[in-house]
Amino acid sequence: MSDSSNSNKSNSPARSMAELMARSGNNLQVLTKGQAITGTIKKLTPEEILMDIGGKGDALVIEFDRQNLENLLSILKVGDKVTATVISPESEEGFPVLSLRRMLDDVIFKKFEDLSKSDKPFEVTLGEATRGGYFAETSEGVRGFLPSSQLLDTTDMTGKKIEVKIIELDRSKKRVVFSQKAVSMLMNIDELKKLFKTGDRVTAVVVNVTPYGLFVSVAKDGNTAEGFIHISEIAYERVENLASKFNVGDKLDVEVVEVDASNKRVNLSVKRTQKDKFAEVEEKYKPETKVKGRVIETKTRGVTVELEEGVNGFIPADKIPSGTTYEAGQMVNAEVVEIDRRRRLVVVSPVLKAVPIGYR
Repeated sequence: MSDSSNSNKSNSPARSMAELMARSGNNLQVLTKGQAITGTIKKLTPEEILMDIGGKGDALVIEFDRQNLENLLSILKVGDKVTATVISPESEEGFPVLSLRRMLDDVIFKKFEDLSKSDKPFEVTLGEATRGGYFAETSEGVRGFLPSSQLLDTTDMTGKKIEVKIIELDRSKKRVVFSQKAVSMLMNIDELKKLFKTGDRVTAVVVNVTPYGLFVSVAKDGNTAEGFIHISEIAYERVENLASKFNVGDKLDVEVVEVDASNKRVNLSVKRTQKDKFAEVEEKYKPETKVKGRVIETKTRGVTVELEEGVNGFIPADKIPSGTTYEAGQMVNAEVVEIDRRRRLVVVSPVLKAVPIGYR
């Protein structure tokens, strides 16, 4: 009875692909969702991609993204052996459904790795602008990020095609960062460190003026690199409104401060190429020394006077007699009180022709 029952069961139609595979023993493989399986491309058209995975019947490759489908059609041919991922072990029609997206990612990221190592430029199309830059898309449909700081043109670039290089590639995070500057400028950190040493004197050309510093280009031994001069490295004295002092195209003598690995550029200084006049201030302006200066700024906390070019004096508000006012351009006789090294000022007190009542 048992043998007859088993015989009837084995002769009955299989109710699923899994059951059919199970009955076939080792000849057919039972698939599971997410499994990687190797097969051969049997049919390759825009309407249908079929794979022979060694089972009864073919497996269907599904790719809903049009760009990914076009990429698959361009890189594959019938007869290619590829590894797919199982989306569904069995569809309603009874055949397995696979995806080649992971394989496609492998191919594309391998190409990016090769491009990154070879340092070759390639074309991308700039998409919508976002905070800090643009999303950019390659011909393979892979999106990366192009920071505004890595653009040569600061106008609206949406929709434009430009050549870029890869400056960051992190496959685990699926992060690709492009740079337009890298096409014409050296941005390899090891090469930059070999080329630019701290203390080197070079000539820089201003390419952009910002409120916080100057972006410049520096050339050496046939290579051009991006440089940056922070506003604090412009001069020893306080500097404001860089746009009123510098223009694009200006040539500056600068000194290398360091190679900035995070920004792939060279940090530079103008002031380090010049003599710091304040270094001699303590010797020249000793306490009780009589000085004369021209008022250049008046504020509630005190009055700033220019004692000589590059050296300013400061009269604190509590040293100004009641009822006394100062105007820009006015000459003032004063006496040195102390040196304020932090603010790079000579603190002075006005010399009074007559001591007002109540003045201390």
